[in-house]
Amino acid sequence: MRPRSIRAALAAALAAALMACSLSAPPIRYFEVRPTRGEAATAAPTLPSVIVPNFSCLSAYDHLRVVVRRSDVEVVTSRSLQWTTVPGRMLSQGVRYYLEGTGRFETVRRDAKPRPPYTVEGQVQVIELIEKPAPAARLALHVNVRRSADGVVIAEEFIDESRKAEGADPGDGILAMRALYTEILARLSARVVAAIEEDVGAGGS
Repeated sequence: MRPRSIRAALAAALAAALMACSLSAPPIRYFEVRPTRGEAATAAPTLPSVIVPNFSCLSAYDHLRVVVRRSDVEVVTSRSLQWTTVPGRMLSQGVRYYLEGTGRFETVRRDAKPRPPYTVEGQVQVIELIEKPAPAARLALHVNVRRSADGVVIAEEFIDESRKAEGADPGDGILAMRALYTEILARLSARVVAAIEEDVGAGGS
């Protein structure tokens, strides 16, 4: 066989192999945790503005790939299951959404200059789907409320909760995660409002 024919044959074989791989690889599924919320409050704002920067995230979860827990000691990332955006950004959006929905703050933003009187900071410590012993979703967060003027933390929350999934499909786990996060946000937003309300009343802002 001539060299040119050999090169053509190799190129054709490579193209066929790549096509076979692309056909056999599972499609990528994208997920997001977008919490549900009731009707927005209609009361006039009584508290100063707050900012909620994008949350930080522990390195094991700080990427687009969904983390799946196989056992008590093993977690893996999935090539075919991905978030639409990194967890720190995704979950901070939910906090802003809920705080804005309370109707208690002048504004709720990701960032602002000059810096508003209060900042809600967070770190995603765990966000994963659990395979065994039963399908579930787990979410762990560390959130605090900081007074901007002097940097004092006026409230701090450590959250680590799980929710059973209705089925073994990853989509069922994401639905469980959304329900869990919605419940967490309802409690968390009330705690943030109460902390800032108390600090304002004490002359903190």
